[in-house]
Amino acid sequence: MDTIIKHYEDYDEDIRLVKDSAHTIEFVTTTHFLDKYINKNARVLEVGAGAGRYAFFYGEKGVRVTAVDLSPKHVSIMEDKAKGKELTMEILQGNALNMDFAENESFDVVLCLGPLYHLMNEQDREKCIRECIRVLKPNGVLAVAYISRYATFINMIIRNTSSINDLTLRNIPRMGKEFDDARDCFYHSTYKEIEQLMKENKVIKLEHIGTDGIGGTLRDITNKFNEAEFQYWMEYHFETCKDESLIGYSQHGLFIGKKEGYKA
Repeated sequence: MDTIIKHYEDYDEDIRLVKDSAHTIEFVTTTHFLDKYINKNARVLEVGAGAGRYAFFYGEKGVRVTAVDLSPKHVSIMEDKAKGKELTMEILQGNALNMDFAENESFDVVLCLGPLYHLMNEQDREKCIRECIRVLKPNGVLAVAYISRYATFINMIIRNTSSINDLTLRNIPRMGKEFDDARDCFYHSTYKEIEQLMKENKVIKLEHIGTDGIGGTLRDITNKFNEAEFQYWMEYHFETCKDESLIGYSQHGLFIGKKEGYKA
């Protein structure tokens, strides 16, 4: 966990989703689909909230949000953002693997939009999902984001074509990470892997989306679009972002599912 905290000490997560047109695709797409399942009466937990981009988006709409992050830096940023605002929001430092701050079946929606990026072994990813399910009400909605290993491999080569010769980079398509030790804090999943993880944990699929589509790979092009051109691109993106044959080329994926209606 220290490796994750150190990474975000040196990275500005607060601007990631809004720093250019290509990056906004992920945010716009994610909220477009989440809006179907989140209303003002929902009690929402966001675990791995980062600097709070999604938590505040919904909090400012009047939704009751509990925003949790591992990083003290991110918690401090969210606390500063919340000052002077009339929000029904609780901000906590916490770990996705042990959400002892939350009672069983206490949330209508759980957003897990970051933790799977950083849980490097299968057992921890399983534990994270089980914790999300534990705190989710029967028939509640779970949204889980992940990074695609195939899109990452391509994007890193686009940024620097010599990376094709990087032997550790070649590990990403094979095992989802560059290093099999503490040097690495990013895990990259596949469509099938996420589908299986949710199936094993009895989460019923509602949607599975490539949230930035091929636009992440084409960022140099999409960032040159004027407003009208960008809107045409978004129309194409929304028409194709749930196509199973294309999702692996999206830098980020989003699985939205429903907890079976049993009692924990």
